Amino acid sequence: MSGVSHKDILRYSFLPGFKGRFKELFGTGFQYIPYFIALVYGAVRLLPANHPYLSPANMGRYGVRHVVAEAANNIVLSRENIDQIILFFAVMVGIVLIVIQLGFFGMAMFIQPAVAAMPTNFAGFFVTAAPQQDLAHIMLDMVFGVPNLFDSCISTGAACVDMRGDDITRAAGAPNPPEAWAYEPAAFPLPVHDGLHTLFLTYNTALTVVAVLISMYFITTVIMETAQSGTAFGKRFNKVWAPIRFVVAFGLVFPITLGYSSSQYIVLYAAKFGSAFATNGWLIFNDVLNASYGAGFSNLLNDGDSTGQSLAVAPNIPEVGTLLQFLFVAKSCAEGYAFAGPEQEPLDHVPVQMYLVRDPLSANPREDVPNFGAVDYNALINFADGESKVVIRFGKQATDNIEGDSGSVATERFPSERGFVEPTCGELTMDLTDPRPAGDAEDGLRIMQEYYWFIIREVWFDVMSGGPAAALATNAPYPQNYICRYGDFSASPPTGTGTEINVALPGATNACNPVEMPEAEYRSQLQDFYSADIREVLTGNADPVVGSTGIVGIVGGTPAVDAMAASGRWAIDANLRQKGWAGAAIWYNRIAEMNGGLTNAVLSIPQPTKYPKLMEKVYSEKRQGEENVNFERRFDPTSNTGTATEGLSQEEVKLATALWMGFDFWQSGGGVASTHTAETGNAAVDILNTMFGTEGLFSMRRNTDAHPLAQLTGVGRSLVEASIRNLVAGVTIGAGGAIPAIFDRTVGSAKEIVSSILFTSAMVGLTAGFVLFYIVPFLPFIYFFFAVGGWIKGIFEAMVGVPLWALAHLRIDGNGLPGQAAVAGYFLVFEVFLRPILIIFGLLASISIFSALVSVLHQVFDLVVANTGGFDATLEISGAAGTIPKINQWRSAVDEFFFTVIYTIIVYLMGLSSFKLVDLIPNNILRWMGQSVATFGDQREDSGQSLVSTSTVGAQQTLGSLNKGLDKIANARIQ
Repeated sequence: MSGVSHKDILRYSFLPGFKGRFKELFGTGFQYIPYFIALVYGAVRLLPANHPYLSPANMGRYGVRHVVAEAANNIVLSRENIDQIILFFAVMVGIVLIVIQLGFFGMAMFIQPAVAAMPTNFAGFFVTAAPQQDLAHIMLDMVFGVPNLFDSCISTGAACVDMRGDDITRAAGAPNPPEAWAYEPAAFPLPVHDGLHTLFLTYNTALTVVAVLISMYFITTVIMETAQSGTAFGKRFNKVWAPIRFVVAFGLVFPITLGYSSSQYIVLYAAKFGSAFATNGWLIFNDVLNASYGAGFSNLLNDGDSTGQSLAVAPNIPEVGTLLQFLFVAKSCAEGYAFAGPEQEPLDHVPVQMYLVRDPLSANPREDVPNFGAVDYNALINFADGESKVVIRFGKQATDNIEGDSGSVATERFPSERGFVEPTCGELTMDLTDPRPAGDAEDGLRIMQEYYWFIIREVWFDVMSGGPAAALATNAPYPQNYICRYGDFSASPPTGTGTEINVALPGATNACNPVEMPEAEYRSQLQDFYSADIREVLTGNADPVVGSTGIVGIVGGTPAVDAMAASGRWAIDANLRQKGWAGAAIWYNRIAEMNGGLTNAVLSIPQPTKYPKLMEKVYSEKRQGEENVNFERRFDPTSNTGTATEGLSQEEVKLATALWMGFDFWQSGGGVASTHTAETGNAAVDILNTMFGTEGLFSMRRNTDAHPLAQLTGVGRSLVEASIRNLVAGVTIGAGGAIPAIFDRTVGSAKEIVSSILFTSAMVGLTAGFVLFYIVPFLPFIYFFFAVGGWIKGIFEAMVGVPLWALAHLRIDGNGLPGQAAVAGYFLVFEVFLRPILIIFGLLASISIFSALVSVLHQVFDLVVANTGGFDATLEISGAAGTIPKINQWRSAVDEFFFTVIYTIIVYLMGLSSFKLVDLIPNNILRWMGQSVATFGDQREDSGQSLVSTSTVGAQQTLGSLNKGLDKIANARIQ
């Protein structure tokens, strides 16, 4: 102690060997580097064989610079020593690179990269910042009921919210009152959790007893082997690891809190940290996309520029002929009542006007539409007040003064009618796919709804009244002219067709001058104009024949498809982010939701629900007096006057005749035929168009800039619409219903055959359309949802299995803590931790691969079809084929149809196989660690394929029964 100074004591107390330990840690172990460099130089004789640097005994006595300097002294610059020169400078370059890398590493420790902020601590990687609305945490709380572990809205005081941020207890379909919701934080854990905890307590306690019995067995074994071999604890007993294993086994299996053992808490924490790992990775992924590509890249599939794929697909243009026919007839009706005058009873001179109507008990049952600008779209939406339908009546409304005991009382003339308005001249129903106010509604849907309300007013107040219209060079007030020509309300009926438009307007002296009657071109031009109008407001593309109609500027300046593609709902918003990794695939529901909404909005062109009351009365009388009423001539009062006009006055017969002539003008020659059902002259093509809606299939491949999932949605919707038409046609064919002329020409038993064909095609179309429209767009979500569910099931499996894993540690032989028996359990726990982020990788892989496959298919499909279906050799040799679309070189439209069907099937199969990666990657990834452990999730059947198969079989069975029933009805009508 005499050699110890005060300075030594203080150094030992406050810095106990710190300098030496630091030097030992960072200053040792590097002696091998110069030795290995010396061995390399010795191999090419830059160092002689007996050089001291080549002796292991001298390691640590020299450094790298000594070896390099010694080798440099022995270099002879000559061609014979080229190998020595190359190797010397290669080693020098390697040393320089190492120094540079160490410099960059040092800089990286103090300089953060400019791209996304990477986590810098444990919490950044493995802790969920906001677990309250995290779906994985919510499910884990629901299943295991452990307080203060997952901290979701189920176990805390936070309100659980839906994807829009609304409290789910107050959402549509929630229990009433909201306090009756089953998951109340005050009641957490729930009774079912208490029962589960007790069950696990019983289970773990019993296995603890089993562990004691196993331990007693091994103690006995050790004693017997000691006695037999004369060696303490026997020859098999591992004196280091066996005692540790026994302690670990009992520590893992013994229940501690809520009936769970420490091994089960290890699983729960592995699930918690693994979920947070996946959530943080998912959020960083999205943050990098937005940081790198800007706000335009707000989702995984659309980068907002010309290279991106639109998520909104333009559906088929609906046929506008039925709406124009109705408005023509309704306007004729209104002019007829006005032209007849008050003296022509019972056609009293109460004006026929346009009204918005609803239930008469409503606070505001009626909204007058006296002129074009009186009720705009916002007023229409305000009147709808959230309802999904708006009823537009063209009729009469009047208030009569009734004398009573207390004096004159104003009473509605039509008290039982909607809005107290009689549907004198008919009624339209306009479906509102999005009835919210303009500021809240989806823009794409709002644009289509606003457009339909616009054309109703434009046609009624302008076109049908003789006002200017871009569709026609000459636009006469033809509804008035029909009344003059066929109504015969004057003493001198008009004769001949004149060119002068000089008609007595409402309230005049009942004199008709010669009038101009419309030709077929008027009908076709008006339909072409409004079809081009719809196409332009939908896609922004002007019709090549009609030209631009200018409608886009009128309804907001953006085509509906572009507005839908630019919708903020495609973005991964804050509400979706807080759902965590388990909500990653929820976004894909919007592909079907948004495209389905746009398709519904486009196809929801206002439909007639009531024709003028005189026409409906003629039809009613004919049904009562005639055995079979030809549906196309149901409003004709001249076909059987004695029956059709029974109960009508002379003036009503005149007006009914005029209305029928106007109605027949529009339907004759296929004037209101759908674009799907209009005849082409080719029977095979006409049947295909009618039965399967080929236009929708063909347009799919033309939308090369649309995402494949959105394309398949459009095809499915087309098939569903075509199938519904087939069902209607199959039922009405026996009565000569409103079906294409190719079927209307069938008679007798042929009608029964055609009806059965239509029903069969409808069943096929509905099944295929159901799969493509309702199932395929949900495939990413389906696979992902079942993968998340499989992870939860795997956790429950682990909760039951880890006590057995604890018992597997009870071994007296072998090295290491797990031994040979328990090693697989560690990988299963690791699998619980790793699976969430692997599921995310599977989702991203499936998205990328599916998009890439379809993109390549777009490029090569025409070539494949040309090689398969044939091509014009002369054109190919001459080089002219390059200027002609390949589709025009195929044999016929029938080829086009079947090749497009094949294309659809290929895309569907690619989607099915691609999205299987959501399961395949997490199920098989651990084989890279040399392990083949399997959980319940690995062994379950393919969820997506199973759903498609089950839904297809179910749809076929259901629709088959429907087919038989409708077929019987149709055949009964035929007979």
